[in-house]
Amino acid sequence: MLSSFQFAEPLWLWLFLPIGLLMYGLWRNRKMAQEQAGEGVIAAHLAKVFSMQNSHRATKAPIGLTFLTASFIIFALAGPSWLKASDDDIKAPLIIALDLSPSMLKSEGSISHLERAKLLVSKLLMQGSSRPISLVAFAGSSHQVLPPSDQFALLTLYLGYMSPQVMPVEGDDIDSLIAVIAAIPDAQEFGFDLLVLSDGFAGQGQALAKFTQKQHAQVLFAALTASAESSATQLGFTVMTADGLLSGNDNWLEQVSKLEQAALSQSSLVVNQGYWLLYPAALLLLLFFRRGFSLYWATSIVLCVSLMPVPVHAQWLDLFFSADQQGQYYYDKGDYQEAALRFEDPSWKARAYYQAKEYSKAAKIYRQQDDLQSLFNLAMTYTRGRNYSKAKTLYQLLLDIEPDFPGASKNLQIVTQLIKDIKQLGDSQQEENPPESINPDDMTDMDLGADKPQMGKIEVELQQLSVEELLNSDTKKQQWLRGISKDPQKFLAAKFQAQYNESQQEDRSLPPKANSNTDAKEEGND
Repeated sequence: MLSSFQFAEPLWLWLFLPIGLLMYGLWRNRKMAQEQAGEGVIAAHLAKVFSMQNSHRATKAPIGLTFLTASFIIFALAGPSWLKASDDDIKAPLIIALDLSPSMLKSEGSISHLERAKLLVSKLLMQGSSRPISLVAFAGSSHQVLPPSDQFALLTLYLGYMSPQVMPVEGDDIDSLIAVIAAIPDAQEFGFDLLVLSDGFAGQGQALAKFTQKQHAQVLFAALTASAESSATQLGFTVMTADGLLSGNDNWLEQVSKLEQAALSQSSLVVNQGYWLLYPAALLLLLFFRRGFSLYWATSIVLCVSLMPVPVHAQWLDLFFSADQQGQYYYDKGDYQEAALRFEDPSWKARAYYQAKEYSKAAKIYRQQDDLQSLFNLAMTYTRGRNYSKAKTLYQLLLDIEPDFPGASKNLQIVTQLIKDIKQLGDSQQEENPPESINPDDMTDMDLGADKPQMGKIEVELQQLSVEELLNSDTKKQQWLRGISKDPQKFLAAKFQAQYNESQQEDRSLPPKANSNTDAKEEGND
């Protein structure tokens, strides 16, 4: 119980120092005043008698009650909290990495390694999970098949399309998983666990082991061969042995469940119970209205009442910081919703809405501004809101006005290619019911040529776009499924090839992927 206890705002505990000194000073002054009462006015022996009457009660009771009341309020402000397991689904995804090297087609028994791996994953998906699951394929390169999702039926559907034919390059580069995992936002924000299904790899895995250790991620390795078991054990992974997987029992599912339980224990909520301390503080405040308290301790009452949590925070911010400074405070803390409400500067308000993924609200503000930077940001907002056609139109308009505007040409190419890829999925993949639509005249009415100073420099990074974003919409997901059902493997192969080509263009210093690892692995499996 005590191990899960913590203070949400421990800095409030520093108030004990000035309040304790204040109470001590008041007690000393009151005591000295009582000791010196009547000096020079009445006889010393009579003054001593009068000053001793009720001296302890008159001196200690108000001070003690004031300090006790202030203590309750300070502890309430500090937020005594306990960690409580979340009832919600775990946000840290389970990443399933499936080996699609050619050696996976080799058989050991009645079915191939690949079919056995698919069967294992299918059982896991049928069992269900309270955490999102992402499917990643790797061979000579790694590619995310689907982002973290709880739509296990969709994952099962894609699992059936997995084969070495969809991979752009042969090999068994298990370390290439690092770049794919690092590009998954939920994995970086909430952590992750990794389930690898492979028949082995030669001279690989050290980088992946260091990466997962640094990320505090658990790695469960389903070794489909004895050589894979040996390699994974040397790297320190938790290994499910080949004999156990071939036996047909489901004990390995218990090991996967242990990962989920561990993630659930880490996915805990901080429950602030500080407000309960305000009730005894309020009862103690009633004592200050008794005769003899209200006159001498009015200052202490005001001090205690002014420490109420909600009003003091808002009044303190309003007293020392402007609205934009308050917005910047919440923005830096990552509370973009609150920052957007605080900001008065329209550019920063739009930026906060953008970061909070409130794209329609951000677009509404950007449309009211008439500088080129805002036009660029509006196009970015439409892009992130998956209104690619509108974004393309705005990028083209921006380049007509300012051909060298930074980032516009590159983003136009990305959006144009994305629209082209979506259209290749079929006529049903055209954008329907865009999240935000504007009249075409809205843009032509703007005085886009005006050279006005920017109201605020806004730097918005265009995150990598992918067709998986369509899965956020149930309607578009169904349309997508109908489109890829024509030839899913060709679609995945083209997608992975495009991703591989792009990665090679971005970093030409990388050595070419060799097929020797696959050959070595096949020899080891033999």
